[in-house]
Amino acid sequence: MGIITFQQLEWKDHDAQIVDISIVGIGIESSQQIEPGLVWFKERIGGYKSGVLMWSKQNGPPYRAGIKFVPLSRDEEAYVQEQVKNSLPRKPVCDPARIISTLIESVKKELTEFN
Repeated sequence: MGIITFQQLEWKDHDAQIVDISIVGIGIESSQQIEPGLVWFKERIGGYKSGVLMWSKQNGPPYRAGIKFVPLSRDEEAYVQEQVKNSLPRKPVCDPARIISTLIESVKKELTEFN
């Protein structure tokens, strides 16, 4: 999976194992600390390609983290996918503000539909 970190707004690749899955997100384990940010899965998980890393902590030797799924429309997903393709690992993302606003708007829509 790749993460656009909130702090540096740059793309970072990470390897992790899924240890828990629900309808709203997944729990993962990793050998290293993963910074909070917007997650882009290499493969769909539970029908989703994106999420937000909500928390991360050390749990013995591995680190555990929780990711909340973020639903995207086809157009939103295509836009983010194109940006991901154009971003090199550990390099600033081309248009992080637009990617973040796309994901935030998607979450707002989901919350409005839920209420």
